[in-house]
Amino acid sequence: ELEDKIRERTQDLVKLVSELQSAKEHVNALFEKEKELNQLKTRFVSMASHEFRTPLSSIQLSATLIDKYIPKLDTENIEKHTGKIKNAVGNLTTILNDFLSLEKLEAGRVEVNPIWFNVVRFAEEIVEEMQLISKQDQHIIYEHKGTSAEVNLDNNLLKNCIINLISNAVKYSGENTMIQFNSILMDNELLIEIKDNGIGIPDVDQQNLFEPFFRAHNTGSIPGTGLGLNIVKRYVSLMQGEVSLESAQNIGTTIRLKIPFTNH
Repeated sequence: ELEDKIRERTQDLVKLVSELQSAKEHVNALFEKEKELNQLKTRFVSMASHEFRTPLSSIQLSATLIDKYIPKLDTENIEKHTGKIKNAVGNLTTILNDFLSLEKLEAGRVEVNPIWFNVVRFAEEIVEEMQLISKQDQHIIYEHKGTSAEVNLDNNLLKNCIINLISNAVKYSGENTMIQFNSILMDNELLIEIKDNGIGIPDVDQQNLFEPFFRAHNTGSIPGTGLGLNIVKRYVSLMQGEVSLESAQNIGTTIRLKIPFTNH
């Protein structure tokens, strides 16, 4: 009887130690997550203050110059600086959208809501929208391959991904260039391909490219948050898809999204 009690107590102690160990691991995991979030917040504040300064300064300067040009009725310069203000506001909107998307992802508030839609019509609308922000003589060429065009995916998440990728292609390519945008539909899988002839990504930077706030060393003064590709990868992962990248410096970049979908 004594042996049974000792055995029982020993089992209870082993169970208690195991539970304590699990609780400790759980607390450590929470602590690490909290540490990561705090680091992310610090980087967010640093990045926001830096990235907001340039477009806000541009808006302030252009607004001041427009005030001077109005009495002279200098239409050419007024239009020039109005364009600069619109461009700066566009940059601010992109930065805000990136930060809001990241915040939603970190909080686990992004849900996948697939619907059936025609990917060709969907893509053509995006091209029309993105052509408006392209540089002089930059052409976005869209092509679809497949016997069908109907897909069952989250159109909002997919649109965000494609706009992000085409925006990058526009931003990191020069004037008089072509951006190729392809959609390929095979059975229950959609392949999206965005190809540019821009500055490309150095080999040494490619492995970190999908990390939040990371920017390649050759981006120079080109504005950006370093969040776009991280958001794209996480959205595609939520849709059970994959992202792949091919790039060569001064030659260009191709990014492919491979996303499966169901027929029901």
